[in-house]
Amino acid sequence: MPSIASRLYHGDVSIDFVGRWRRWAVLSGVVMLISLVSLFVPGLRFGIDFKGGSVFRAEATKPVTEAQVRDALGGVAKVVQLQDHPVQVVVQTEELSADQVADVRAKLGRVTGAEQVSNESVGSKWGGTVSRKALFALVVFLVVVVVYVSLRFEFKMAIAALVALAHDLVITAGVYALARFEVSPATVIALLTILGYSLYDTVVVFDKVRENTGELTSMSRITYSDAANRAVNQTLIRSLNTSLASLLPIASLLIVGAFALGAETLSDLALALLIGVIVSTYSSIFVATPFLTVWKETEPRNRQLAARVARQAATAGTGRAAARTAAADERPARTRQAGARRRPRAEPELDGEEAMPAVPPDPVEAEVEPDEAEAAGVPAKSQGGSKSRAGQQKPRSSQARRKPSGRQQSRPAKRRRR
Repeated sequence: MPSIASRLYHGDVSIDFVGRWRRWAVLSGVVMLISLVSLFVPGLRFGIDFKGGSVFRAEATKPVTEAQVRDALGGVAKVVQLQDHPVQVVVQTEELSADQVADVRAKLGRVTGAEQVSNESVGSKWGGTVSRKALFALVVFLVVVVVYVSLRFEFKMAIAALVALAHDLVITAGVYALARFEVSPATVIALLTILGYSLYDTVVVFDKVRENTGELTSMSRITYSDAANRAVNQTLIRSLNTSLASLLPIASLLIVGAFALGAETLSDLALALLIGVIVSTYSSIFVATPFLTVWKETEPRNRQLAARVARQAATAGTGRAAARTAAADERPARTRQAGARRRPRAEPELDGEEAMPAVPPDPVEAEVEPDEAEAAGVPAKSQGGSKSRAGQQKPRSSQARRKPSGRQQSRPAKRRRR
C-alpha cells in the first residue's frame, strides 16, 4: 500500500488548501489582530540591553520571597525574578548612580543572605544603538528577500513571501507580549533566524508551484489554483518533516538552557525559535501560497483559463445529466420488451387434431407407400407390375396416423421397404 506522502504527491489524496483560502485568511487575521493589540497592551517587555539600567544578581542562602525583596529595596526595583536552578534573585532597576548602586547591593545582600552581589549596568544610549541595528538588519534582510525571490521566481512571489514573513514576525512578537517574555538581543537573533527559516520553507513550496504552473497553456484542463494546490500537497510532508526535525533540537536546547543550566540567553533564543518555526510552517502552507494564488487568478490569462475549465465542467455535467435521463427513459421500454419475450405464444386451436409441422418435400421423386396408398384409396403397384387387390379400405383414424419425423429417408432405405 503506498504511503500518504506518495498518495499526496501523485494526487490520489488531495487537501484543498487553496480553495479554502478565506478560512485561513480569517484565522490568520484574527491571530494577527490579537498580536498587534498585545504589542501596545500590555506591550513588549524589553530587557535591560534595550532600555538601559542595572541588573543585580544574588544567590539566596535562606528562603526569600519577591515581596520581601521589593519591601527591602523600595521603589528602586522595577523587575524582581526568583530562579530555582540555582536559587538566585535577579533585580532590574533604572540607570543608577554609584551611591545608589552600593545601597541596593547592601540591601539585597541582607535580605537574601548572599555574601556577594553582582552588578551590571547598561547605558540607555547602548540600548538605543542595539535597537537601531536590529531594525536595520531586519530592513536589509527584507530587501534581500525581495530581490532574490524576484530574480529567482517573480515579483508577485516575492510580495507573497514578504506577507508570510510579516505574518510570522507579528505573531511571534504577540506571543512574547502576551506571555510577558523579556526581549533580549538573543530574541532579536532568533527572530532573524525565524525569518530565514520561513523564507526557506516558502521558497520550497514556490519552486514546486512554478514547476506545476509552468506547464499550463490556454488548452489546459486545470486552473492555476488547481496546479498551486497540488504543489502544496506535494510538498506538505516535506515541510512537516523539516519542521519536526528542527523542533526536536530546539526543544532540547530550551529544556537544557532553562532547567538544566539556568542560562537565560539560551532559553530566550530557544523560545523564540520554537514559536517561530511553528508559525513559519503554518504560513508557508496556509498563507503564502493561497495569497499568491488569489493574486495570480486576477491576471487575464488565468481568468480566461479558469472560465474555459468552468465551461468544460458545465458541459460535461450537462452531458452526464442527459445520459442519465436517456437511461431512465430507456429502462421502461427494455422492461416491456423483456416481458413480451417471456410471455408464451398462443397455440392455434384445432378441431380435435394436433398441429403438425410442415415437412419439406423430398427432392427424390415421391413414391406412395403401400400402406399409405391403401389408406388414401389409391391402387398401388406390386413389384411384379400386377395391381394390388381391388377394393378400398377404411381410412385410419387421426390418432393412428403416422407423424412425419422431419428427417428424410435415404434411397436404400426406401428401396428395402419397397
